[in-house]
Amino acid sequence: MERTIETVRETTPHWSYSALNTYLTCPMRYFFRYIEHAEVERTSVSLPFGRAFHAVLSERARKGVDFTVEDAKEDFAVYFRGETEVSENIAYKPDEDYWFWEQRGCDMLDVAFAEWSDDYTVKSVAEAFSVEVPGLSKPLIGEFDLVVVDGGDETIVDWKTASAKWPAGKTDRDLQATAYCFAYNQVHGRTPLFRFDVFTKAKAPAHHQFYTYRSQDDFERFVFLAGQIEKAVNTGIFLPVENCMNCTECAFGSRCKAVHRKAG
Repeated sequence: MERTIETVRETTPHWSYSALNTYLTCPMRYFFRYIEHAEVERTSVSLPFGRAFHAVLSERARKGVDFTVEDAKEDFAVYFRGETEVSENIAYKPDEDYWFWEQRGCDMLDVAFAEWSDDYTVKSVAEAFSVEVPGLSKPLIGEFDLVVVDGGDETIVDWKTASAKWPAGKTDRDLQATAYCFAYNQVHGRTPLFRFDVFTKAKAPAHHQFYTYRSQDDFERFVFLAGQIEKAVNTGIFLPVENCMNCTECAFGSRCKAVHRKAG
């Protein structure tokens, strides 16, 4: 039976890029999500939207040119409806609603299909992995969205939806690219390129590709960083990182505001 990320996640105690990055972003949010499993106070619509858009791109990668943009839009409507129904307390901006985002997804799919370039170079789609990281007590798990041969180089492709074009330099600092290239090297014995395909959710959607590469020194720094995060978690170091980027759409805002009272 093919191993999927869902079966790996459900059957194996693990670390993930998301967990590591959550701790780096805000240790208190990590505590609420991964330790306390607290109730979600609000869910940004971008989360179910991104999962639905991602699912349709996976279908395109698997089925090839026979999967048309019209097919994609029909499936997106189904996926998006399903994702919103299972998401807790979805938050929309005042001038937006479910139908706004369904149409925006269809507009973005027009761009994605018009600029699709990976039909004849696909090596794998939704390839789950579980690898050991020196110093961690649990394996690192994840899923490569797409692996292609790009100009002769094996390349991991990761699909992202974003509110705006990424700034210069973001790709080369991104922890996910490091973690996934490390995992690919552990599984396949080769270091790939990494490509982010970023689809903007603007009124006029756009598609941007960003390439990056990771060295052995990057892998060693990742191992060090992951080990320090696990030590901090095991020690019980959970503090809020208070800034507008973290707090505006946090799913645990009310709990976080009261945490010092509980500690006292």
